[in-house]
Amino acid sequence: MSGIDIEVGREFPRNQVPLRELRARLLDRATPYGVREDVWAELVFRTQSEGGDWPLAAVWMMAPGLREAAARVVRGSTLPFPDAEAEVIEGFLNELRTIDVDVGGVASRLWWAGYRCGLRARSRYSGAVRAVPLMERWALHARNSVPGRPDFVLDRAVYAGAVTAEEAELIGRTRMEGEGLAAAARRLGLGYTACRARRAVAEERLARYLLVTGSAPGPDIPSRSSLTELAEAA
Repeated sequence: MSGIDIEVGREFPRNQVPLRELRARLLDRATPYGVREDVWAELVFRTQSEGGDWPLAAVWMMAPGLREAAARVVRGSTLPFPDAEAEVIEGFLNELRTIDVDVGGVASRLWWAGYRCGLRARSRYSGAVRAVPLMERWALHARNSVPGRPDFVLDRAVYAGAVTAEEAELIGRTRMEGEGLAAAARRLGLGYTACRARRAVAEERLARYLLVTGSAPGPDIPSRSSLTELAEAA
């Protein structure tokens, strides 16, 4: 699939327009609103009637707008951008499958559906982190610090009962070994949102463990609660 058949008068003199050219035209502010509506109505029709690669084509066509929506979602939030972007795309795709093109404003409604989905994910993420209780101090007595390696921090946290071995593996693989969260969700048999929430809760417990035990101030152990810093120290 390299192009789309569409009749929009003099704007596109050829019957089939390559998707790359089509997206460039849609991003051009000089392109009339009616042309944009015709293009998106056709993309929605192809997605709903034919399936196949058309949903992917629609995501690619809206990609600049979806990235902007994800950037807005993470502004002032601790939600990671890749997670926000995935949620925005999911909301966009859900709307794409059911949207009624006869109502009008197709592109705008698709964008807002993705953006709202991202906002809901941000709220869930923040709520999950706030809901984590501080652990009992008896569970926070770690072994002596082992210099240098962030994975040793995770080992000590498991030993102390701050996180489970499965949670430590999830954090280690996605934060320090480069495994994507979507891939981790498939490996664990979880939905993407559930996997993200599980990691967020475990990371908050780990952060509290490091702060309460005083493991953080040493020169070899990161002193901030952000697991990103642990990854950078590897």
